[in-house]
Amino acid sequence: MDASSGPREEARQSPTEELFGVRELLAQAPGYMFTCDLDGRIRFINYVQPQLPLERVVGKPLYDWLNPEAAEKCRRAFLEVRSTGKPHPFEVQSRFEVGSEWYAGQVGPISRDGQVVGFTVIVTDITEHKVTQQRLERARQELERFAHVASHELQEPLRKLLAFGERLTKLSSEALGPEGRDCLERMQGASAHMRRLLDDLLTYSRVSSKARPFTRVDLSVVAREVLEELKSTVEQTGASVTLEALPVLEADTTQMRQLLRHLMGNALKFRREGVPPVLRVHGQVDARGQRFVLAVEDNGIGFDEKYTDRLFQLFQRLHGRERYEGTGIGLAICRKIAEQHGGSIEASSRAGEGSTFRVTLPLEQHIPR
Repeated sequence: MDASSGPREEARQSPTEELFGVRELLAQAPGYMFTCDLDGRIRFINYVQPQLPLERVVGKPLYDWLNPEAAEKCRRAFLEVRSTGKPHPFEVQSRFEVGSEWYAGQVGPISRDGQVVGFTVIVTDITEHKVTQQRLERARQELERFAHVASHELQEPLRKLLAFGERLTKLSSEALGPEGRDCLERMQGASAHMRRLLDDLLTYSRVSSKARPFTRVDLSVVAREVLEELKSTVEQTGASVTLEALPVLEADTTQMRQLLRHLMGNALKFRREGVPPVLRVHGQVDARGQRFVLAVEDNGIGFDEKYTDRLFQLFQRLHGRERYEGTGIGLAICRKIAEQHGGSIEASSRAGEGSTFRVTLPLEQHIPR
């Protein structure tokens, strides 16, 4: 007996064990499971479509059953797994009229003596999920187009309202009397607030609809540029601002500038009366070097953490507009920017003791193509 056959003999299972073993598990699995050699030829598969005989599948390249775009995605996944030895996900669209339309795949390595000699592939039907995702995406795009068109179309009549209000103030201010001037000032104030609101709505709608390709962005440079933009506010409030070293990451430069402008601007705006603002911008890369946590700390008025969920919603304000100007959209924009980059945002605070906003962002973008 060949010495190599020993372990196989020991590994044999009884009929009862086989009934509850891997073979039955694979046969009943809801998705396709198969293995491929380095050339992409299928060596084993748990089941096939009734109209597709097993002999037409085993030994044939996996790429034969995929459309060109899906085949290219699969090749890239194989190359990634072969070079890294780590599992890699991908999505493909079926080329057949029968069966499901969309599948999610996970490619894993088959290794021998430290070398990748083949691949495992597990494929799951995600058609229902994909259809729902596409429906939601269309609805989101329609809402964003509506917000953009509505706010854009309202800009012109609002400009006229502000212009005629200013003209009326110059020409007839004395004739209006105290009560008339008060009404005119209120009208101008409301118009100016509406203009800021429309500007912020346009910004919010553009975060995803006008996204630029990601490039290498030095956050330290962006933070210094934002601080220069806020220079007059810093001088007026006597603020102390500390900018620590920030990394370079893959992002949309404009959106990173918007993110920091909103967070740093809020830190200067929501200050305690009679207390100069103290602002610190810093961050930390995680242990695996994949994600970065950007932190913006202040010593301002803070907030009760039971209202944290409201902070990042549109038009939600924790403080009155009479005391603190704003539209209630800035932090919603920050959340949307973070999500557009595959990240998240959170806040911690205690009323009267300042706040810390943390934005977690990937250093590199891994977007399926």
